[in-house]
Amino acid sequence: MKSTKWRTLAIDILKKRTQPNSESSFKHNSSKKVRINEKIRLVPFDNIRKESLKWYQDPESMYNIVGVKMTYTKEEINQMYTWQNEHGLLYYIEYNRGSRFQTIGDVWLAEDDYAIVIDQEYRNRHIGRIVTKYFLFKSKKMGREYMTVSEIFNWNKASQKMFTSLKFYPFNEQKDSWSYRRKLKRPRKLNSL
Repeated sequence: MKSTKWRTLAIDILKKRTQPNSESSFKHNSSKKVRINEKIRLVPFDNIRKESLKWYQDPESMYNIVGVKMTYTKEEINQMYTWQNEHGLLYYIEYNRGSRFQTIGDVWLAEDDYAIVIDQEYRNRHIGRIVTKYFLFKSKKMGREYMTVSEIFNWNKASQKMFTSLKFYPFNEQKDSWSYRRKLKRPRKLNSL
């Protein structure tokens, strides 16, 4: 297949991962940053940042993201971000390098999907795990029954390991991947006397 056909397919995959009305349960607050700890914070998506070109224009990273060694153009990245922002909560992940915060990834939570990308330079520091734990907490607060990752490719062992360590389990097999899910415990209601 030609690479432009794969690009169209990859964007279509992103669009199909979320139900059309999934944004209804999200209240966007574009001005609120979330400090997870002294090193990591989340910044709501505002516009495309140059750092994201590095992740989505790296064929090896894209192989783990969409299952094909390809790259996105700046326009396709912008299209993806715009769509994700309209259909869920989209944040940049920033890491404190001492004197300043550096954009090192992005994370997206929708009604029926969750996706996270971390720059290669910052992998294996448990950043993805820490951010995902925050979104597990947030999903519980939102009253969700499950948190779902629609697709983790069979060769992406690092993602499989991270999600299974957080008690996600594979529940739906596709050709080269699995969907993962974690059941969320709802907060107990106190019986009134």
